[in-house]
Amino acid sequence: MQDRYRLRLNPKSWGKIASPWFTYKQVDQTDAKECSVCWDECTSYLHCANSEEHIVCKDCSKEMVVNTAFVNPDASIDINWKCPLCRHDNEIGSWQFLPSTEQLKAKDVAQRHQAHQTQEQQAQQQAHQAQRQARARAMAQSQAREREQEREIQARQVDNRLSRIDENTPSKFRWVLSLDWRNSIVNHFKAWIMYTSPNYVENIHNIPPAGYELIALKEEHHYEDRKRSPQAPWFNFLERITPP
Repeated sequence: MQDRYRLRLNPKSWGKIASPWFTYKQVDQTDAKECSVCWDECTSYLHCANSEEHIVCKDCSKEMVVNTAFVNPDASIDINWKCPLCRHDNEIGSWQFLPSTEQLKAKDVAQRHQAHQTQEQQAQQQAHQAQRQARARAMAQSQAREREQEREIQARQVDNRLSRIDENTPSKFRWVLSLDWRNSIVNHFKAWIMYTSPNYVENIHNIPPAGYELIALKEEHHYEDRKRSPQAPWFNFLERITPP
């Protein structure tokens, strides 16, 4: 009988409600993981309960929130996210709605409060809002400057990297090191793969391995066991001045 009173919901609307409950794992840039959805490297992510290698970055996680698609009889919804690799349901929690009477009371209180606001208070609110907007614009400009500075730093790093390489080194080695790499353990591994693998042709295959291909390569070369070992053939590959 209770199922008759359960209302269907739009599962895409719960990301903003549920996202504050996410407990993201934070790591340094050198331990960045690759998101299983967008394939970008991330330092703040969720991982599936089935495997810590099933990674979902902070941005993608907010788009993957789903619920049971029904409101429970107690006016609550159960929220989870489904792993894009193994399809495992990872529980997040439940959201409890306010009873309708409480909503009406809250609305009535808000209306009475608004009716007693003076023009001066409204002007103060507008001023505060303008200040918040100005701070938001300043923050956006600052972030844009930081991104530009980061691009300039990366360009200088590439130039410095190439300037240390002997002119007689193989052109493929210079080509791999000239790509836009961030300094991380996984990028040393990717660069080594691109240099040693015949599947990557100089000036043609400019996109590093990612996704399922990268997962298979990590398993083949026992990446997780050897990634910090100086004996690994890809150790500090991007800092080399001669090929291995």
